[in-house]
Amino acid sequence: MDFAPSPLPIECAGRDHTQTVEAFVVLGVVAMFLLHVLGSLRRRSSHGLLHSIMLGVYTLSYPLVSYTIGWMQSSDWYDEDFAVWAVFLLLLLGSTDSLTACRLNEIDSWKSIYVKHLFKGFLLAYWYLRIVSMRMVSKSYLCKNMKVIAEYMEHKDNPLVPFNPVTMEGYRYLVAGERYCVNRPRRTPWYKQEEGLKVTTVQEIWQCKGNLLLHERGNMLKDVCLSMALSKMLNRRFAGFKLSEAELEKTHDFVFKGLLAGDKPYQRAFRVIEEELAFVHDLYYTRYSYLYQKGRYLTLCLPVIMLALCSWLTCLLVKEQDRSLVDSTIFITVVVAFLEAYQLYLYLASGWFKVALIRSYVTTPFLQRNGCFLEMIIGLLLRLKAFRPWKYRLGQYCILQDLGRTSWLSNCLHYSTLGLVDKAKKGRKNSVKLSENVKKAIVDSLLRSNGHLANGVTSLRNNGVHADLSWARDAIATDGTVTRTILVWHIATTLCEHQLDAQAKEEDAVRTASTLSQYCLHLLVFAPNLLPDHISISESILDQSTNEAGELLRGAKTLDSKCEKLMKTSTRDGNGGEAPPLVAKGAELARHLIEDIQDTKLRWKILSDFWAEMMLSVSPSDDARAHLEALARGGEFITHLWALLTHAGVLKQVPDGSNNV
Repeated sequence: MDFAPSPLPIECAGRDHTQTVEAFVVLGVVAMFLLHVLGSLRRRSSHGLLHSIMLGVYTLSYPLVSYTIGWMQSSDWYDEDFAVWAVFLLLLLGSTDSLTACRLNEIDSWKSIYVKHLFKGFLLAYWYLRIVSMRMVSKSYLCKNMKVIAEYMEHKDNPLVPFNPVTMEGYRYLVAGERYCVNRPRRTPWYKQEEGLKVTTVQEIWQCKGNLLLHERGNMLKDVCLSMALSKMLNRRFAGFKLSEAELEKTHDFVFKGLLAGDKPYQRAFRVIEEELAFVHDLYYTRYSYLYQKGRYLTLCLPVIMLALCSWLTCLLVKEQDRSLVDSTIFITVVVAFLEAYQLYLYLASGWFKVALIRSYVTTPFLQRNGCFLEMIIGLLLRLKAFRPWKYRLGQYCILQDLGRTSWLSNCLHYSTLGLVDKAKKGRKNSVKLSENVKKAIVDSLLRSNGHLANGVTSLRNNGVHADLSWARDAIATDGTVTRTILVWHIATTLCEHQLDAQAKEEDAVRTASTLSQYCLHLLVFAPNLLPDHISISESILDQSTNEAGELLRGAKTLDSKCEKLMKTSTRDGNGGEAPPLVAKGAELARHLIEDIQDTKLRWKILSDFWAEMMLSVSPSDDARAHLEALARGGEFITHLWALLTHAGVLKQVPDGSNNV
């Protein structure tokens, strides 16, 4: 007797194949939906899970679409929806996602990516756009463009020309038009020409008298153009070019007498820097810069056409309720329409489009006439609100609270994936909102320094405790290693905070000092390459201090018990004449602060000023690439300070400042 199963009818087999294709299509749409939405959020978050999902979807999106279309092509059972699905999958993959790279090291490998995807003919247009966007920020291509900016700044930013950092007179920072600055054989070099250059500078933007650029709203729009110009200047550091204007008086005054002028200078300064870093991020990690340079207005046509097409197609599908696959097709068209509208809004509300509109407005006089209809349209478009450019949070890490904590899950993943997942750091990531008080404290410290940064000693002298500086000076490393100073003062700050009551902990100076103290430890643990010390030195000192703290605090489980036990520890106990552990040294510093400075408000003003000055002193760095990589992981506050100091001409960390006492 034959028990072999009878073959399925052709209709059943075709239906199964169609359902498989449908499942892959829905999976592809959901994946690219995540890619698109999370892609616009990743610069505002440093959460590892979000970036892991982004990397996974980014890596699998192309193979998934290719595999799905392959299933459609290999099917013996053809459905008329296949063509619609294939077209929309390609459109989703090619037109709605602005992402070009997840990591910085992908950018310079654009040639291999180009060769790899050249064979994929039906997606060549999409990949070509992505590859060209990556090529525009590869080292070879970027250096050619940054050379133009470097030459321009060297010859146009003449120190003898009168300048005013408030009205921006004399500041010819390039907003746009550098692509017209091309040297031609047997002609006067473009940077020596005084007229005829098709460039737009910050000075021209500020001199415009159009209604849209007047009053407070107009000043904010001018600042968007200023951010664009500053991003071009900052990109020279990423390309390795010298900043010829760094030592000029006008560069110093631009920050200290211009950007930081007014009643609340920290608000404008950080708003300009945030938008500037958003431009830098988009240049390296999205294709907005390509769209801006090659077709800033034509770019709007495709989303509008797609929205109209999706609406028309949805109306047709709704009328055909008898079709078995109409729901899936409607789902795809709705997702495509939503993502096209979302992408359209992102571009219209972005700084790139606003700079393009403002530049057209400034260079076209008839647009500035009162009552002009086009001026009204431009004004409405300029009012669109963009997403906040970064996460506005500071990472927090307390060595006493997080001592000994590790993530066993991350460590298991590290070993099971043969190192593909990074090994967990000791402790866990926490964060707090970046407060106005923190920004104000840092800007006030910068203004007091006038650009002459020190490693915390100046703040002690300014607060009148120089008579008792013997213990404070000992707590500041004199060998140029900031890691030791950060650890000692972090321990002291934590112990001083522990002896306060709950109400006192809410004081502005207490919260500022505590926040900056724990943020410096966060950088030391999770982003040591953003600090001046070599990463191997930082990790070595941190591991040694963690082990020392574990020995000193053995048996103490809670933060309260650890602080109480540490306050009873002396730097002279059990050391045999050797240098005391940094943790014990921090406890000794805390005792001096508490016993020698009885005024609680003065004590916390000293700590707040110290951490504000320390935060500034560790921000200058030559490792521009580390800051560029951090922008793709949610960004760090220290990168904002690094950029601000760059525009003030402060490019390197100052030598040890203890001799200033």
